[in-house]
Amino acid sequence: MGTMKFLGLKLDEAVEQARVAAEQARSRAGQFAGQHSQQAEGVIRKATTFVNERTEGRYAGPLERAGKVAQSGWQRAAGVRPGFEGWGTPMRGGTRTDGTPMSGPLR
Repeated sequence: MGTMKFLGLKLDEAVEQARVAAEQARSRAGQFAGQHSQQAEGVIRKATTFVNERTEGRYAGPLERAGKVAQSGWQRAAGVRPGFEGWGTPMRGGTRTDGTPMSGPLR
């Protein structure tokens, strides 16, 4: 076996190991996020309130947006679709031949 082929195989192995490790980390992070979602929401709310009070409201808009982004990221990690808890699948529009509305996941 040539050196380049050997290096290519080793690189492929390393890439696969990295992919598996990343998937395990994502899965564990999602489990952690799901178990501690209410705590995270409270911490995000407290942090934005604290900074807003300290800056006397000068950065209220950006802080609110940052809090929403942080909460959305946390919910996504937990596997919760932000904004659609308990709403079922968002409507895509149109109707089936029997008259029922068509639905499906948003992309």
